[in-house]
Amino acid sequence: MTSGPAQAACTTPITIPTGGGTPRADQAAVQLGNTGTVHTPAAGAIAWSPAPIGADVVKRDAGTGTDSFSRQLLMVYSAIRDISQGATPTSAGARVSSDSGATFTAAPDTVPAPQLSQIGQLLDGRLLGAQFVINGGVTRESSGAEERISFPLILRISQDKGKTWSPVTARTSFTDSELPAALPVRKVSALRGVRAAGRPIQMTTGAIVAPVYFTFWNGQKDSKGNELVLTFAATFVAHPSFTAGAVDAGGTWDFTMRTLSANATINFNETAVIERQDGLLLAVVRQDGTVSTLSWRLSSNEGATWTDYKQVSFADQPGCAVSGVSPQLAMLPTGQLVLGSGRPDNWLAISTDTSGTSWTQEQQTYWNAPVNAGTNWWYGSSGYTALVPTGGNRLLQFADNCAAPNGSGVNGCASALTFEKDRNYRIVDRQVAVLPPGLGKIDIAGKLRHGTATLTTDLTGVPPAGAVTPPTPYGSAPSAADATSTGYWSGAEGATDGSNAYWSGALSSNAAGTGSYELKLDRRYHLTKLGLGLLPGAAAGARIATSADGVTWTPATLGYPSGVVAQAETGLIRTPGDRAMRYYTLDATARYLRITTEASTCATVGGPAACSMINELELYSTVNSFENELAVPHGLADVACTRVTSPAGNGDPDHDSATAIRLIDGDNATYCDGSGTLARFSYPGPGVNLPAASARTLQAGIYPVSNTNGLLFDIDGVRGSDHTAAAVYHFGINSGNRWMAWTSAGGWVGLGGAPVPLNTWTTFKVVASTTGATLYTVDAAGQQTLIGTLPQADAGGVDSITGYTFTSGSTEKVGDQAVYDDISFE
Repeated sequence: MTSGPAQAACTTPITIPTGGGTPRADQAAVQLGNTGTVHTPAAGAIAWSPAPIGADVVKRDAGTGTDSFSRQLLMVYSAIRDISQGATPTSAGARVSSDSGATFTAAPDTVPAPQLSQIGQLLDGRLLGAQFVINGGVTRESSGAEERISFPLILRISQDKGKTWSPVTARTSFTDSELPAALPVRKVSALRGVRAAGRPIQMTTGAIVAPVYFTFWNGQKDSKGNELVLTFAATFVAHPSFTAGAVDAGGTWDFTMRTLSANATINFNETAVIERQDGLLLAVVRQDGTVSTLSWRLSSNEGATWTDYKQVSFADQPGCAVSGVSPQLAMLPTGQLVLGSGRPDNWLAISTDTSGTSWTQEQQTYWNAPVNAGTNWWYGSSGYTALVPTGGNRLLQFADNCAAPNGSGVNGCASALTFEKDRNYRIVDRQVAVLPPGLGKIDIAGKLRHGTATLTTDLTGVPPAGAVTPPTPYGSAPSAADATSTGYWSGAEGATDGSNAYWSGALSSNAAGTGSYELKLDRRYHLTKLGLGLLPGAAAGARIATSADGVTWTPATLGYPSGVVAQAETGLIRTPGDRAMRYYTLDATARYLRITTEASTCATVGGPAACSMINELELYSTVNSFENELAVPHGLADVACTRVTSPAGNGDPDHDSATAIRLIDGDNATYCDGSGTLARFSYPGPGVNLPAASARTLQAGIYPVSNTNGLLFDIDGVRGSDHTAAAVYHFGINSGNRWMAWTSAGGWVGLGGAPVPLNTWTTFKVVASTTGATLYTVDAAGQQTLIGTLPQADAGGVDSITGYTFTSGSTEKVGDQAVYDDISFE
């Protein structure tokens, strides 16, 4: 994505653009979708500071027998003023969604929202919640020459995806000397409070890491005799055991306190932690000053020690401190790291190298600040956001419209200012897609579901009985019946479900722990890239092979990503441990793909001693089916009145690809920006390297919805007479649904073939060169039917072929609509 111009100088607070620039096909790209309202409280009530979590759910439709995938979301919010106090029955509320955030309803009464300030997910699929005031009653006792402090931690666990919760027995203990050396008063007697600082996580090592911050007396008092305090950031770390694949919640969890960031004069508090692809623990911490800013640190030993802290910065604003509160981190199954925060406004950014040490493509996502705010720029939306992945490259960012007033009762939307939106409390969410570089993702799950691709595999194992898995219903504890309630395990659906949760994968079924996954696609493809995540967190291996006919197999020649050592054996992958997919380059023309997994171990999480897994799989080719897109397709140029769409919206539920692009001329604000009514798109676009060639073949699927003025196509190139860019072949489907072509004499001529029916997919193919072009239709079996020879569009001749353009039929009239999918140009 092409960013805007770099900052001439740093600003306080930092300047974050409202748009993301032009997306490029050769770079990771961020696309923002719709903003939805999650909750609007009753008049006079407060709702702010959302804290959501998601769990994978797969259900079988009783009528069709097919499975559907979604995320069960629980969103807890604060319902009180911004003051530190203990949990009460009315201090928080909750909403739930069973459709990945499309709709929300009130949570059942079984959700103890006030005890769930921060919610994370464990490796076994259970949810772990922490109360904001996380410490229970404190006990101090002498320990030699110093004091030791002990207290329970207020944690709850859910084994039914968030409907009901049970307390966990957890505790911690530490002495004066285990406190940060930087504290002015390094004594446990100076402790004044412990707060949950961010979402708890469980690393693939089994370690539970819960971010917290401590409030300590700094040894001084103000003029009224009130104690002055200092906060420092830390983590509580525990290693509970596993029984039958489930974290043992029946015993006592002993947490060790590990300092993260402490300073004698700087307050460190709200914190996000995440396990990176390489297994290191990344922490992003809020530090308070005149303006709250963000800093980061890394740990290679579960937080026992940390690198020196550094300021978070954006690549196009190097050296500029990034303003923000309550940082949020998410890793998508694609391996993309996302950072979210706010104040001013709400924003997100991505780390394109997955390190989390450099961030780019920052952009605002939701804002509601005072108009002409001046020194009150931080009023309005609180900046307390949250990130929840909802699919392979999708997530929701949650935010509030207004912060609750603090003890003084003046900030948030309490002041009598005019705000960019309004002064009403509500929780909102914003759809976000983070696209990895490249075009041409194949919808493997859709093709398997519709039978146009088939799978032969023994990666059909079932996880240990104690694990909460995608087939576990919302509101139910894990059960052996989950294994047969859907086709999730027998169909190895976990490899293509868009989730990198530990048990959301295709698992080995034999005692040796090995497996084979053989995919037969719907056609031959020129495969360009493999996205593959193996067993999470464990060293694992696999062999990749391709075949054109399913008989003769060739080990795949791979390009290896950073962090994976290239192997001498062709087709062999040996990964040090995946936490998400890694991407390997491919260059093979094939219809079949085979992945053979080597045995590793799931013993760390209470699983089989020998096992293997394809946690997630993606395939890319030169055929663009627009599966990565959210709204505006990237890799195209001159896009007008064209958006990504679901073919099922045309009454075509049997299409084997979830998304396509829809061209609608006119003034539909969803598709057109108001600059014109002509619908069009061209290829190549930004980030596509397509050298001029003497010959290329265009193939595409078209689903005409309405055809009032015609649907037109150009083969673009360079004219031989004057070497300028031009449409060298110009053809289309007229309003009578017949094929036609433009001649150099300046008129249309009819071509052969049957009429192109409305509301039906037709695949057409153009073999074009500098000497001529021929148009065919192609049936489902790959058989071609000649439509006719295309004349050159003018008498200047053709020097080279450079691209294509699709448009509606008129610059003045409207009424044309068509869906396009599976476009290739080779």
